[in-house]
Amino acid sequence: MSRTIHADTLAKLASNSFQTAHLVKIDFSTAVYMTDNFHEITYAGNAYQPGGHFLGLSEIKETAELKVGSTTLLLSGVEQTYISAILGGDYVNRQVLVHRVVLENGAIVGDPILVLDGRIAHFAIADSDGGSQIQLTISSHWADFEGKNGRVTSDNSQQSVFSGDLGMEFSAQLIRNISWGR
Repeated sequence: MSRTIHADTLAKLASNSFQTAHLVKIDFSTAVYMTDNFHEITYAGNAYQPGGHFLGLSEIKETAELKVGSTTLLLSGVEQTYISAILGGDYVNRQVLVHRVVLENGAIVGDPILVLDGRIAHFAIADSDGGSQIQLTISSHWADFEGKNGRVTSDNSQQSVFSGDLGMEFSAQLIRNISWGR
């Protein structure tokens, strides 16, 4: 992703003393703004809240090749708002923006640098004695470019649309692939 970096940000990065933080926006039905900084950061009229719910971000890889990568965003499972949104199905294809900012005395120097603009593709919830984590897999909006939309040839799918229809009752036992409409 090509980007330009503000001159003030570059100057601060060239100095020996600077602090960085991430600003994460998850576009659930009610947008969530969080940061890994220990103080609230305001950017573009939004207050990015600290609080320890944003636990980390896996490495973001950029290549010159035309391929879709993915990144994992870790959230604390302690906050039930996130779990409710995800388990309620409010996560599919939701936009996630991650900016990296350079700070001086708690204020943003220059402009934030966009490091990730993606969509939530998958999630996993990991519970243990030590805590709970939500792992969101973030992919480009091109991730499902070759995906096929439509219904699944299963009895459950058929029953959800046409209750009582037995047309797909034994479809799970079929071994070969049926090419419909060819």
